[in-house]
Amino acid sequence: MPDANISNSITIDPALPDMQLALQGLQNSLHAMQTEIARQTIALEQLQTSRRQLLESQVARLLPDFSGTTLDALVLACPGFVDDMVRATFSENRKILGLFARPGAATALTTLKIRLAFFLDTQKGAELRNVDEQIASANEEKHQLEKLRYETQAAIKMLEKYQASGQAVPAEVQAYIRQLAERARQIAARQVGGPADNSSTEYDNSSYDSYNSNAAFPWLYFSQDISHNFDYEPAARSHVQEEARHPSDAPAALVNCVTDASSTPGSTDQLACRTDDTLGAYS
Repeated sequence: MPDANISNSITIDPALPDMQLALQGLQNSLHAMQTEIARQTIALEQLQTSRRQLLESQVARLLPDFSGTTLDALVLACPGFVDDMVRATFSENRKILGLFARPGAATALTTLKIRLAFFLDTQKGAELRNVDEQIASANEEKHQLEKLRYETQAAIKMLEKYQASGQAVPAEVQAYIRQLAERARQIAARQVGGPADNSSTEYDNSSYDSYNSNAAFPWLYFSQDISHNFDYEPAARSHVQEEARHPSDAPAALVNCVTDASSTPGSTDQLACRTDDTLGAYS
């Protein structure tokens, strides 16, 4: 589980203006995600280690030696594994008089164990399937959180650009900034033990409430729906000023672009007519 002390180390001032509060909330969320991704990475490594140990224990149990008893048990447990080559290997490496190991038997046993491990890995019994499902689930959760982290970083940069440029923020972005600010105020109220006001936001608290019922890690999914709300980016200040000085340049350039494209049928160079999407879409 995440460290409960993290929520105390990234407190927030609810009196801040909406823009600053949204930015602070996003930064806190980014910090929480980075911490959780690191935790998930360790958990995945532990699952992978458990899977390897499980496979090794199955091989050790099924193939301890080259005795007849082991071969009979192996036929019952893994009939698809025991072919003519396996039978010949057992026959060639059985102990002399049941007491003395044959030369090269240890190497042959190691080689056969590797082959058995590969067989068990491809067959995926119930225990391995269970571990593999846990690994797949943990990988998917980590991937989604890494995607959210990327989107949150992009949103922080975009809001900082709006602040630096002094341009008006689009209405759609303003609405989401207000939502983020309200979310941050709710979390701040929880951190000081006060009641959370859920009436002024559509924030779905179920994500982190189900993750941690005592809300000790509230920032983790603070920006959960961010990809649907930040599709705008402020233009460069120099570009805006240039358009203000030459208001007729843009239409003229558009007409020239269309004329040039129509006068050269089959041309593959359309770069001049493409718009620049510097933020892009994450997939």
